[in-house]
Amino acid sequence: MFKRCYRCYKPQKACLCDYIRPIDTGIKFVLLMHPKEAYQQKTGTGRLASQSLIDSEILIGIDFTDNARLNALLDSSGEGAAYQPFLLFPGEKAWHTEDPGFPDLLSGKKPLVIIVDATWFFAKKILRLSSNLHDLPTLSFRNSYRSQFEFKTQPAPECLSTIESAYYLIEEFKSNNLISAEVDPSGLMKVFHEMVRYQLACEQIRHEAMAAELYPELFQN
Repeated sequence: MFKRCYRCYKPQKACLCDYIRPIDTGIKFVLLMHPKEAYQQKTGTGRLASQSLIDSEILIGIDFTDNARLNALLDSSGEGAAYQPFLLFPGEKAWHTEDPGFPDLLSGKKPLVIIVDATWFFAKKILRLSSNLHDLPTLSFRNSYRSQFEFKTQPAPECLSTIESAYYLIEEFKSNNLISAEVDPSGLMKVFHEMVRYQLACEQIRHEAMAAELYPELFQN
């Protein structure tokens, strides 16, 4: 059995911890992670995002209706009074950071952005089951972005990995003067690109090994 790094949750030979640079964004992120995503070593980016974002938490589950930690963060009469929660999810009624009324909606509170870290199929299941998410204001991107996940096929061109979503959202908050101009989220993409580079290298080695097995005469000296 391979050894695993229990910080980035990658195999130790693929550990990315040296590339992680903690970022204080002025935004609280909560990642609702499907159990299948929680143990993805190759393609999961949620743990990398959480390790990079200083004020972030990972909650693992499928139905978060009775999740005590999430409900505490959403409780406007308790701990949640310090936050304005949003669910990062596209939709016709979704807010954009550049909308005229968006700063008023924040009303001086710290943005709390909830990201569902799952495949599209499981993300919709989590949202359907978790009734405490149904009435939250949704937040989406104004700009169109394309994933740079070169070795993973996304269900649609506009679908982003969790770490890419966090990066672009921080950039949009910053460009609309909603967080400090000194916030630099580039570290998110640096560790993401390093993960992609490693996986592409592994794929190349695998393909070469398969080719050598199928066509050994081509690889003879």
